[in-house]
Amino acid sequence: MQDKEFDRLLRITRLRVSDEERARIKSDVEQVIAYFDDISLAEAHGEPAHHPVEVPGRLREDNVSAFADIDGLKKGSKTNNGYIVGPKL
Repeated sequence: MQDKEFDRLLRITRLRVSDEERARIKSDVEQVIAYFDDISLAEAHGEPAHHPVEVPGRLREDNVSAFADIDGLKKGSKTNNGYIVGPKL
């Protein structure tokens, strides 16, 4: 993992680390990525499992309802054309 990629990862996760922690965490992340690379090389046999474990029961119905205090929510937030604006990553 290049330093530029790792810096972006730290920024996105909003982590502030010391130089010692940085080296250790970068090493850990590289080991995780290497592990996933090894997994991706494994050959799969048969049909892909969309749900490896059967989930009993039904999902709940979606109930759409209007938010009661949208103006109060917008009052404390930055907005653009009536939409609430989140932070840039």
